[in-house]
Amino acid sequence: MSMKSEIYQDINENCDIILNLLKSFEAENDTPEGRMIYQCRWLKEQVEANSLSLPTQDYIHTLRYVLAEQLLHHLASSEENYQKEIGVYLYRLAKSIKNKLLLKLEYYPYALRIIDALVFLLNNASRELDKYEKGLIGELERLQYLLTSGEIEPPLMSYMPDYPNFIEVEGIQRITIDDLPDGKVLYRTVANLIFEGIRPDSWLTPEDADRETKKYTTDFDD
Repeated sequence: MSMKSEIYQDINENCDIILNLLKSFEAENDTPEGRMIYQCRWLKEQVEANSLSLPTQDYIHTLRYVLAEQLLHHLASSEENYQKEIGVYLYRLAKSIKNKLLLKLEYYPYALRIIDALVFLLNNASRELDKYEKGLIGELERLQYLLTSGEIEPPLMSYMPDYPNFIEVEGIQRITIDDLPDGKVLYRTVANLIFEGIRPDSWLTPEDADRETKKYTTDFDD
């Protein structure tokens, strides 16, 4: 499957999920629910016609606004369940429209491999780590456990409140471990996989992901 075909499929599937969540509402311009129905129908029509240009920022104002303002929050079974019941599908749809490949279950082993590589890098750093970089190790190991046990399903969409060291290591102007070999690329890949729910463009198939991630495992496999 080509990258475009997979992304089109993801757009279609997430639109279907959102439309199902909104099945008791009418399509209309006076409510966020109604506008979101129109938005999803339009996206599905464009995908079916093979005419949706990617990435696109045109004609998706409703999606961006509903996602940013959490205007469908009231549809969740509880406040704490909004993200996993509704927000995650809006977020995945928004990422797909930006021409991003979503992280899926078959790619979890390679996500774990990248986390392993980053943990190894930090544990074997050639300089003293600061307190946030040391704290990042614990957060990474927690993510490994949660992903392996099925207790989380990316995207997590936010570092807070459980992963404050990710914020500090990412920094304002630069990633603080960018002086370590592959530090920046490993950090950014992990952050994208877990918190954004997207995988690198080069991971088009599991075989591609296997090949791409093996190059980071040489040191700790030997």
